[in-house]
Amino acid sequence: MAEQTIAQQIRELMNNPEKIRNIAIAAHIDHGKTTFSDNLLLGAGMISEELAGKQLTLDFREDEKERGITIDAANVSMIHDVDGEKYLINLIDTPGHVDFGGDVTRAMRAVDGAIILVDAVEGIMPQTETVVKQALRERVKPILFINKVDRLVREVKLTPEKIQERLTQVITDVNRLINNLAPEEFKEKWSVNVQDGSVAFGSARENWALSIPFMQKKKVSFKDIIDVYQKGEEEKKKWFWEKAPLFEVVLDMAVKHLPNPLEAQKYRVPKIWQGDVNTKFGEDLLNCNRDGEIAFVVTNIVIDPRSGKEITAGRLYSGTIVNGMEIYANNLKRKYRVQQVLVYNGIKPEQLEKVPCGNVLAIVGPSVDVGETITVKEQSPFEEIKHIFQPVITKSIEVARSADLPKLIEVLRKVGKEDPSIKIEINEETGENLISGMGELHLEIVENRIK
Repeated sequence: MAEQTIAQQIRELMNNPEKIRNIAIAAHIDHGKTTFSDNLLLGAGMISEELAGKQLTLDFREDEKERGITIDAANVSMIHDVDGEKYLINLIDTPGHVDFGGDVTRAMRAVDGAIILVDAVEGIMPQTETVVKQALRERVKPILFINKVDRLVREVKLTPEKIQERLTQVITDVNRLINNLAPEEFKEKWSVNVQDGSVAFGSARENWALSIPFMQKKKVSFKDIIDVYQKGEEEKKKWFWEKAPLFEVVLDMAVKHLPNPLEAQKYRVPKIWQGDVNTKFGEDLLNCNRDGEIAFVVTNIVIDPRSGKEITAGRLYSGTIVNGMEIYANNLKRKYRVQQVLVYNGIKPEQLEKVPCGNVLAIVGPSVDVGETITVKEQSPFEEIKHIFQPVITKSIEVARSADLPKLIEVLRKVGKEDPSIKIEINEETGENLISGMGELHLEIVENRIK
């Protein structure tokens, strides 16, 4: 599909909130999230088949590629076709390492649904529990993908019956988590179920997946998958791509089981917004009214290394953001002008004249902090984005030459903007610049970026 066509389709679908799904991928570290995201991009025609699983497209910083882990949440938009109907999927890939849990918390404010990824061999891990908790606290609905099932076939060499037992155990554990953590009215409603298709399983590395509805529709079985493992590499790869492509199974599941913005905002807004829902502004938020006043919540800030501009990403809950409009930052009590409105065509930001509510987008112009509520005039802000963990390790950062001190202060300001889970302060007695982070890895990454 030509790039131009995808861009045009994104523009069209942006205006139809019923056809939008804002979703995050969340998991414990090394459970395969970024390879999984690559395969979704491959299916949407955003990257080539050769690169899927190797490119780690959403790990776009050098330190992420070097370490093989996701550090920053990354946005991507793609088109998916279900039964002849096209949908716009706005996807955020989040980090799995506990040190970067702040990115997961912030991403959850921007989305309405989450694909929880669990390794079939390792099962539920501490960070799986944390990401489910982060999702449910923001009233984000979970669905489940059990990854690395190929390891049960090839490495652990389990029989089909034992594999089924293992998958059932993972589903039971995830539902126990949901039952413990979800608000009362969602405990039953949001339990994942292999029969209704809110659970899928497969291998992101080998690019296959199955769910019960897909198996019924395409007449494939798990036994077919096991038989394919007896074939040669090329034949196996071709079979997976033609008979059980991961992107089709997973995105079908996301479209069917995750809510659109019109549905989600009705129960999410009363939880995450502090104002009175019976006012005109409150009703605009509940109903995702594109003709209402804008309400944009900032969930991520990236400072463009080339231009130095702040790219302010987030979720638009109400109204339509238009290039050149005057906006008001409620926490800072300041006015700004929108200089650019950006949406993601794949991972590439694309400039548009205006974008309606229900979308994940970015703007250039304001200089605000993560968690800011942007409106036209003063309004009740959204609830503060609360991080589950607090910084635990502190380090002093100093310059080799005192002449570089202003540069360091400027860089620390940028670091604090991009990563609000970092705490930066100056010790009044010693004059040291102190940075506190979530762990050794967190501080090491930040230190390298400062350098």
